[in-house]
Amino acid sequence: MFRMPLEAFTQDENFPFFIQYGEHDEPLYLHAHDSYIELVIVLSGSAVHIVDGEKYPIQKGSVFVIAEDIEHGYDDPQDFHICNIMFRKRFLDLSSFDIAGAPGFQALFVLEPQQSRTKGFTSYLKLLPDEQLNIEEMIAALHTEYTVRAAGWQTMVRAGFIRLVVELSRMYDTNRIENDAGIVKLAPALAYIERNFQEEMTITELAALTHYSERQFLRLFKEATGCRPMQYITKLRLHTACRLLRETELSVAEIAGRCGYTDSSYFSRVFLRKCGISPKAYRKDSAANSAY
Repeated sequence: MFRMPLEAFTQDENFPFFIQYGEHDEPLYLHAHDSYIELVIVLSGSAVHIVDGEKYPIQKGSVFVIAEDIEHGYDDPQDFHICNIMFRKRFLDLSSFDIAGAPGFQALFVLEPQQSRTKGFTSYLKLLPDEQLNIEEMIAALHTEYTVRAAGWQTMVRAGFIRLVVELSRMYDTNRIENDAGIVKLAPALAYIERNFQEEMTITELAALTHYSERQFLRLFKEATGCRPMQYITKLRLHTACRLLRETELSVAEIAGRCGYTDSSYFSRVFLRKCGISPKAYRKDSAANSAY
């Protein structure tokens, strides 16, 4: 499997982002992404998308995300024009933003790429004509900022990209999906968890959000995320705790409370067991590393 590095497009590891327009008159060879993600918007025409050896038709208005290490390419392009946006995973760390709690974000940027690994390629977001025009205008502005590089261009690119992600997440409507979308229908549950991970919740409540039985919900959730719901919640809590330890001066007890732990001693034990270091030591190490 040929692995395409992001360095083939940009050498700037401090700003791991690249945007380009692509016109494909010939098939594009199979390749995988070496530690980066690709957002693709089909601007015109059609093609056959080959993903892990399977073929899927795509056309104007298709929007999809290709995760790391997924082998893909294009065949039979017909007036096929696309926009590629490539970025490292850390460039899209929106865990502290409210959009992470939107079902559309979870579906497009989390669940669909994961489903491509286990169930085959899916692309449920098909832009309507007015949506297509809106997205094309946003892409054009983003591309101009990236290529012209006027003062503050990185700030404008990051802001423009976040705006694009938000708009696409809003446009992703599971009600448009006529067929069984499999794990993509977990999006409301994942969005609910993102918004409320500090609170207690039950499997019954989460399963009800997806209209699956509890048994089916647990099976699909494990398939989509690699863990059970309560393990997933713990990961979110600790991810948030790490961010607060790095970026704030809140006490460990205050951070524990904000992350859903009423007992700070229990929080510290969980943190040590999962992260291999105590919260205080993590904060100290983070402060030392940021000094260089």
